[in-house]
Formats: sequence, C-alpha cells, structure tokens
Amino acid sequence: MRSIIFLLLASTLFYACGNEGGSMQRTDIGNRYQLFTANGGGDLVQPGDYVHFNAAMRTEGDSILFSTWKSGGELPVVQAAELTATKDEIGPVEDIVRQMRVGDSAVVRVNISEFPSKPPGMENDSVVLYDVVVSKIVSEADYNAELTAKQAEAAAKAEVIKALEPERVEFAEEIRKAYADGKLSDQIKTTESGLKYMIHEQGDGKQAEAGLGVTVQYIGQLVSDGTIFDQSFNRGEGIGFQLGIGRVIPGWDEGIELLKVGDKATFFIPSELAYGADGTPDGSIPGGSELAFYVELEDVQ
Repeated sequence: MRSIIFLLLASTLFYACGNEGGSMQRTDIGNRYQLFTANGGGDLVQPGDYVHFNAAMRTEGDSILFSTWKSGGELPVVQAAELTATKDEIGPVEDIVRQMRVGDSAVVRVNISEFPSKPPGMENDSVVLYDVVVSKIVSEADYNAELTAKQAEAAAKAEVIKALEPERVEFAEEIRKAYADGKLSDQIKTTESGLKYMIHEQGDGKQAEAGLGVTVQYIGQLVSDGTIFDQSFNRGEGIGFQLGIGRVIPGWDEGIELLKVGDKATFFIPSELAYGADGTPDGSIPGGSELAFYVELEDVQ
C-alpha cells in the first residue's frame, strides 16, 4: 500500500530548486515538473521504495503556504507507486518523486483548478508550486525494519514518560495551589503581554526560537480549581509543533520561546493569551479561565 505523511507546517522558503521559469517536462500521466539532478548520484526510485523528502508549497509570487524545512519531527515519506498508477490514483508530488534520486530536487507545477477547493491563501492564484528534495530512499523491507525498530524505541520511551506522571501531576498541583494562594509572587516573572512564568529547573540544550520545531511535555490545569483538562504524560508522548506561527495558544508561543531544551517551567496564562472569553467548544475550559501549564521542553529542531 502507498502511504503519505505530509507535515508541511513551516514557513521557510526553499530556493535550491532554482527558477521554475525554465523548461517544464511532463510525466506520462501529465504532471508538470522541472528536475534538478545532484550529479547523478544514487539509483532512481523503484516502485515500492519509500522516499523521504522535504517539500514546500508556494504561490508563483513565492509566498510560502507551508514547508518542512523547519517544522521538526520526521520528514514526509511516500511509497513509490507502480508505473501503471494513474493520475486519479496518485498526486503530483508522488508522481514526480518516481523520477528522482537522493539529492535530486524538483519544482512541481499544479493548476489549482485540479484541487477540490482553493487552499487558504491562494484564493487569487491559479497555480501552486511544490519544491521537493529527496533526502533518502529505502527499500520496502528496510523501511519496515526501520519502522519496527522505531516503534519499539518509541514504546520504551513512552513507558518511561508514563511512569513520571504521578510525580509530575503532584508537582504541578503543588505549584498551582501555591500560586492560587498568592505564595509565589516573589518567584514569578511577568512579560509585557501578561504571561507569568517560573522556571523550576534549567537545562543546557538548544534555545527555542520562533520558526523551529519543538516537542513539549505538559500538564494543563485550570488555576481556579486545579482541574487537569489535558496532559501528555499519560499518553507517553509530548506534543510537537512549529513555534511562533499560531499553531498553539499565544501564551504557549511566547512562553516556550523563553526556554531551552531540558528546562522545566510553569506558565500562568491569562485568558486573553489562551482561550479568551468563550473558552473551548467542548466546555473543558470555561470562558475567561486563567490556565496553569507545567511544561518540559524536550526537543528543539
């Protein structure tokens, strides 16, 4: 089976593909592309191979809609389709990667009229461009072996994180209660926006920055009564996202950027930097709620 994981969330423009204004080729099923080889290195993708790649989606005016170059986490991967696949069965990027080697780059040109609806930000455009660079090609057998090993590693890591849950929940509640009782005023810092925070333990890893991918373990509580409305420790896996582009509440975008990998901190986030006067649609966070988030910055990419 073919599978695609598209994690195209970042905002960095990729220029290495060159100017797509040159001669475009067409694949056998009609997709337009321009290929830039990397000195002929490596073998062409074969049907069934798994292809890891970076990609960006942009307008003809070079406005980036999303990209993988700074999003962090695993790269997108697609299993190369059979040569007999039709345009109804595979997308244009899937089609073009079948023409590529490791290190090759390509610009793929697609008429927006072929989309079910125009992507956000492209209401006035007629063409979308994909910049694609192949970073790795592995056989189906090797991919499955790698996947099995990664799954085992992730499962072991998840058990370690889950074992931390009781201790972390107890600590988060102690801090929240002390804050609600007014006992932490001399330990808390406040930013110009109104975000309050305190760092419990400092790490020595990479500094978080807007635009970079981060992974965060967390416990979210209502300051008013300590209700835990969400957390990652019971799942055994932190949340990953690109910082500073509005993928999370403003209090998180601002707060996480204050941290380095290994830091442990608590944010006290006013409603205007969280879910506002309306709260969440499911009612788990009432309107106007101040939130307490115990966080651990696990990774920055």
